[in-house]
Amino acid sequence: MNTLLSDSLTHALSGYKPVRDLIFACKSGAWPVDVRGSVPGLTTFLLDQVVRATGRPLLVVMPTEQEATMLAADFERLGHEVPVFESWNVVPYQDVPENSHAYGVRSSLLHHLTRGRSPLVLTGLRAALSPLPPPETLSGSSLVLKVGDEIDPVRISEMLVSFGYQRVPTASVRGEYSLRGEVLDVMLPAGEHGIRVVFSFDEVEQLRFYDPGSQSTVSETDEIELHPLRELVWSDDILDTLEKRMRELPELERYREQVISDLREYGKRNDEYLFYPLAFEKTAVLRDYMPENTVTCMVEYERLANSAKALLEEHETLYRSEKVRRAAPRPATQVGPFERYQKGPQLRLIALDDTSDSVPVRIQSDPARSFFGNIDFLKDELSSHLEAGYRIFVCAGTEQQASRIEHLLRGYDVNVLAESVSAGFTLPELKLMVIEEEEIFGRRRRAPNSVKTAPGKALDSFVELNPGDYIVHVNYGIGRFCGIQRISAGDKERDYIHLEFGGEEFVYIPIEQVNLIQRYIGSGESPPRLDRIGGQSWQNRKSKVQKSVEDLAERLIVLYGRRQRARGFSFPTDTEWQTAFEAGFPYEETEDQLICIEDVKSDMEKPTPMDRLICGDVGYGKTEVAMRAAFKAISAGKQVAFLAPTTILAEQHFETVSERLKGFPVQVGMLSRFVSKQEQKKVLEGLADGSIDIVIGTHRVIQKDVKFRDVGLLIIDEEQRFGVKDKERLKELRANIDSLALTATPIPRTLHMSLLKIRDMSVLKTAPHNRLPIETHIGEFNEETLASAIRREVDRGGQVFYLHNRVESLDHIRTYLQKLVPEVFVETAHGRMSARELEDIMHRFVHGSFQVLVATTIIENGLDIPNVNTIIIDRADMYGISQLYQLKGRVGRSDRHAYAYLFYPESRALSEIAMKRLQVISDFTELGSGFKIALKDLEVRGAGNLLGRQQSGDILSVGFDMYLRLLDDAVRRMSNEDVSGDDEVYLDLDYTGFIPDSYVSEPSDKMDVYKRIAGVNDAAELDSVHAELADRFGPLPEEVLSLLGLAEIRILCKRLHVESLKERSGVLEVIFGKVAELSVDRVLRAIESTGGGVRLDPKRPNVLLVDTEGIDLKSKSEFIRDRLHALVGK
Repeated sequence: MNTLLSDSLTHALSGYKPVRDLIFACKSGAWPVDVRGSVPGLTTFLLDQVVRATGRPLLVVMPTEQEATMLAADFERLGHEVPVFESWNVVPYQDVPENSHAYGVRSSLLHHLTRGRSPLVLTGLRAALSPLPPPETLSGSSLVLKVGDEIDPVRISEMLVSFGYQRVPTASVRGEYSLRGEVLDVMLPAGEHGIRVVFSFDEVEQLRFYDPGSQSTVSETDEIELHPLRELVWSDDILDTLEKRMRELPELERYREQVISDLREYGKRNDEYLFYPLAFEKTAVLRDYMPENTVTCMVEYERLANSAKALLEEHETLYRSEKVRRAAPRPATQVGPFERYQKGPQLRLIALDDTSDSVPVRIQSDPARSFFGNIDFLKDELSSHLEAGYRIFVCAGTEQQASRIEHLLRGYDVNVLAESVSAGFTLPELKLMVIEEEEIFGRRRRAPNSVKTAPGKALDSFVELNPGDYIVHVNYGIGRFCGIQRISAGDKERDYIHLEFGGEEFVYIPIEQVNLIQRYIGSGESPPRLDRIGGQSWQNRKSKVQKSVEDLAERLIVLYGRRQRARGFSFPTDTEWQTAFEAGFPYEETEDQLICIEDVKSDMEKPTPMDRLICGDVGYGKTEVAMRAAFKAISAGKQVAFLAPTTILAEQHFETVSERLKGFPVQVGMLSRFVSKQEQKKVLEGLADGSIDIVIGTHRVIQKDVKFRDVGLLIIDEEQRFGVKDKERLKELRANIDSLALTATPIPRTLHMSLLKIRDMSVLKTAPHNRLPIETHIGEFNEETLASAIRREVDRGGQVFYLHNRVESLDHIRTYLQKLVPEVFVETAHGRMSARELEDIMHRFVHGSFQVLVATTIIENGLDIPNVNTIIIDRADMYGISQLYQLKGRVGRSDRHAYAYLFYPESRALSEIAMKRLQVISDFTELGSGFKIALKDLEVRGAGNLLGRQQSGDILSVGFDMYLRLLDDAVRRMSNEDVSGDDEVYLDLDYTGFIPDSYVSEPSDKMDVYKRIAGVNDAAELDSVHAELADRFGPLPEEVLSLLGLAEIRILCKRLHVESLKERSGVLEVIFGKVAELSVDRVLRAIESTGGGVRLDPKRPNVLLVDTEGIDLKSKSEFIRDRLHALVGK
């Protein structure tokens, strides 16, 4: 990729003598070639010159994997596709979690290399020295498919099973595949998308990549490669060699039978990598997978040589403790020879200038400078370098950041570019300087992985139904879903939804009425009572809730109107300081954040007081939005009050804000029970005389003795958690000052749309992708695994959450853990403690007073404890997906590897559903339907939080979706919006239409498709559903086309204000809701042109009768569609 920076540097370096010497040495084959003086930021540009000039493959070995990943990002910016070969990411001799992404990434790259792909590869030393199967073992164990190739689906299915894949109805998790008719979906172990093979008979027609969440096609390709999930498929020959070698080693003899038995039966073990060196006469390392003419580049050569020795010593130390408790091959077998990388063409980047056999190339370069946010110091340096004739480039990661820096440095002749480099550098001889934005602001920006590509998904209002789930029928109330049944009557065949209601009454609802049914979502604590058909209970509850939501909507609309009329302070536009403050944010803003920040600033600059609510889960970036608003208020000479519901949250906000405001003349104070009386007195004085700009605290901030000199902004975190008195006091404070409320509750799209009309709201919906994936271990409870998990976390200075959801046995678990790992401090926390006790425990935990917290699920999700990076969940089989998702999300909030251990009881067979639930939650890339359920669970509590306690009761009485529908209608009526066109069309037709089992076999998929078809609102959505079905399941059979015809009929009915279509004895009744909207001319034309086939009902002026006798069932939907089209016209 050509950019101004890369073009300028390439041009400058190509004429630079040391670089010409380097190219000459590489081309003449004077190996090894030593390069001295190159600094980190320059390395990529130098190696780029070597690759382009020599045309040779390049293997770059870095001291650590993290450095390799950073260098790969630099190479990608220069237009190279550079894979990083990963290590196992575990302590030597420890198990690799079964679902670790390392298996897939390594296997994928090694198979690519056996086919001569990837001429440029990066790796860390640990991975470079890990023993691998010989390349020839892998070369025959993959299958390449191209468009037009012959295909045998049965053979491919068998091959995928032998590769370790699992056949499922819908492939959405790594290592799964599905075969549906003429569509084969495979979720490869690496990469974010699945592979879809569409074939006709025995020929490949199309190859596509699809999104595992939506199952829709993302792009097409001409060629794909199917390869094993792991780098080695354990064949009988390989196992025979392993068994023979293990017999020869006395220390492994007693484990031999178990290891061989596991590998023969299951084809895998979580410690199988330890046995690779014993399974072959001669093992390989990564260099052996590269072509012979590959140049091996050793970056920081002396450090690599020392690290190779340290790596062997680490294995030797751990081997001494591990050999007594497990099958542990000797260290010499586990670390490949460093010398293997010293053979053949070799380029060595050396930091120290010592004597060497080779004639070194010397480059004069200076490393990056740090300015620690001191803009004046930066400007002085720029002035002196510009006077000396330097050409200066300042690199920023985003367009927004580049424009901020440009604003700060206006008047200086520097090139500010929206492109990243890993580090800046200076080349004095070329008078060229590169400054990376983090060097200006003094902090590393580690943007969460793929946050730019993480789509902000609206929360779906439908969650898959399984037999036994509770549902809400619009007309009948709460019932139970029993499944979908196909019923044949005469020559008609259709699917019906089988429902059970109170008094063991059963109803069969035609599938086209599926839009009248929603899954019942309530508290989940106790099952709802089933309604009786024809009883008054449901209608009474519905009416009561309708009255309640109307009162709520009216109250909110009155409040909103009053705020719109109030007068407040109009804040000025952004200052230069505001720009500098925002530029110091250590991450790239998400699109949601940028929109939200603009909304807040726009509100603040208006003369009416701001009252905005920001919704977004932990880590979504709410606090940064609040801090920018606070800084804007402080810049205008106003004070800011920042309230949090608990002392710990207040303390966390205080630390975050203080850190962020470092380097700016802003005074931050704190008021809570953790602050001494003396300190509190100083803060109160500072607020009164204006010397304190922002105060952060609990409800203490709004007590009567707190006097502000000139408060301009109130920020409230989780307002719903404050008491009634505090809320009244907040109302008084809010009357004329700007107010910003934050909540960590996800909000459903429908509720958001309703509330948006009556209150200012911003939703942050782009999830924070973990900086590093959470490695998840699922298995039977095991003391050794438990102890090593705790020790591993504590040894690296971290802390551990141990989840045990029975208060009665918490102390027993604490005693057990103290005996198991006596060197570790353990405490307990649960919901029966007083608020103060719980807060004290959490305060000590946050500050590192003990290492393991044994707790129930009471621990609040709003807390951010970056030092807790291991969570152990006891009896994981007892939790729902939503709970597991939330619990797992409490770790992995820093740039450290995080671990989740999900234990189920020893020797207890798990149900298939429980196992699938654990599998889904363990896969960090795609949480599938489980993610929807988690969000639904949170939404219900969230709606209760946002709307108040009484509304929670209303939600439980009619179900969440029905409540939202009633609220939306109430708000729209009071906002004078037309809601008449939103009524559901009632269809009761004689036709044949269903989804054949041969087309969609999985009941939950089938229900989802029915739901999608029933939910179609316009022609564009209809086309989209048609395309998606063809994409996922192949060409549509006639029965499904008939269903889509019904969807089109529903669209036409809405346009014509038709209330219902009922067919009886060959006559279709079209009942209109608004006759006045109809075109009389078109109705008359339809009557004339059909010769009486369409006629008016003499007794009912709003009814048209259409003859359908003689129309075969398959053509009926098309026939009705044509008749309705005639009434709509163009």
